[in-house]
Amino acid sequence: MEHKSREIKQMFDDIAHRYDLLNRLLSFRTDVRWRKKAIKLVGIQSGQTVLDLACGTADMMIEMDNRVGGVNLIGGDFSYNMLKLGYDKFQDGSFSVSDAHMLPFKSNSFDRMTISFGFRNVTDKPTGLKEMHRVLKPGGKLCILEFSQPEGFIFSRLYRLYFTKILPFIGGIISGNREAYDYLPDSVYKFPKKEVYRQMVLEAGFETIDFNPMTFGICDATICCKSNG
Repeated sequence: MEHKSREIKQMFDDIAHRYDLLNRLLSFRTDVRWRKKAIKLVGIQSGQTVLDLACGTADMMIEMDNRVGGVNLIGGDFSYNMLKLGYDKFQDGSFSVSDAHMLPFKSNSFDRMTISFGFRNVTDKPTGLKEMHRVLKPGGKLCILEFSQPEGFIFSRLYRLYFTKILPFIGGIISGNREAYDYLPDSVYKFPKKEVYRQMVLEAGFETIDFNPMTFGICDATICCKSNG
C-alpha cells in the first residue's frame, strides 16, 4: 500500500499544473456546484476550525471562505506541487503536507473536515477514516465528497463510456499524462460499494453516516458525524 501511495502522490505532482483546467472542463463546471452543496451539508460556521484534506489547489478552501467567512482554514495534501499551487491561489489559510494515513495534527483539533475527490486515493481507507475521526472534535462532522457510480440502465452506460474512454483521452492530451486519467475512472469503479463503505465509516468510530447523491448519482457528499461523548 505504501508503494501505491507513493505512485499516486507522484501522479498528482505531475498533473498539478493542469488540474484546475481539467476539473472544470471534464466536469462541465459541475464540480463547483458539488462543492457548494457539500459546504452547506456539513454545516460550516464562522469561527470554526476546518481541515480540508486532499485540498489540492485550494478550490474547496476558497469556496468555504467565500460562502462562510471567518473560518480558520487548514489545507492538507500529500502532493507538494498541489499545495504550492493552492498557496499561490489562497494565502488566507494554512497549508500542511499531510498523509491521510498519519495526520500531523493533535486529536480533537477540528470542528469540521472535508475531503473532496481525494478519499478514493487513500490506499488504506479504514486507517484514513480512523485518523479523520481522531482529529475531529467531539460532535464534529466530516464531509467526503467523492465520485460515485450513477444508477439507471441507460445513463449509467453513457456515463461509463464518457468516464472510461472520452475523459481519459481528453485528460491525457491536455495534461500529458494519460495514465493519471485512466486511473481516475478505475479508482471510482473500484471504490467500496455503499454498504461496505457505510460499515467502514461506522467501524472507524463515527456515530452516523448520511449519503447525499447528486447529479444522477455521479457524485455523493457523505456526511459522517462524530459523537459528543
